[in-house]
Amino acid sequence: MKISKNKSKHKELQYIDGIPIPKEQTIDKESPARSIAKAISWRIVASSTTFIIFYFTAGTKVALEIITAAVGIEAISKMLIYYIHERIWANVLWGKNWMRYKLIRRIKLKFIKNKRKRRKHI
Repeated sequence: MKISKNKSKHKELQYIDGIPIPKEQTIDKESPARSIAKAISWRIVASSTTFIIFYFTAGTKVALEIITAAVGIEAISKMLIYYIHERIWANVLWGKNWMRYKLIRRIKLKFIKNKRKRRKHI
C-alpha cells in the first residue's frame, strides 16, 4: 500500500493505490479567552433585549431604575454562569473531534478495499 502526501488549498489528501483520500481533520478545543469573549458578546445582546422588553412593558421613571439594576445584576451573574458552562463543555470530549470529509473518505476506502479483493481473485 503506497501512501503519499499532497497538500491542497482546501484539504490534505493521502493517496492510497493512486486514489486521493481526504485526510482526517479534527476541530481543536476553544480557549478560555474565546469563552469569555463569547460570554460577554452574548450578554450584551441578551441584556439589551431584556432591558428593551421591560422598558416597553413597565416604562416609568421608577421602573427604569429598577430595570437598569436588574439588567446589571442579570448580566454579570449570567455571564459568569455562561462562562462556567462553556468551560465544562470545553472539557467534554463528545462531539469535539469530528472528522471532516468522513463520508467521502469512507466511500473511497470501501472502493479501494473492493478493488484489492478483485485483484486477488484474478
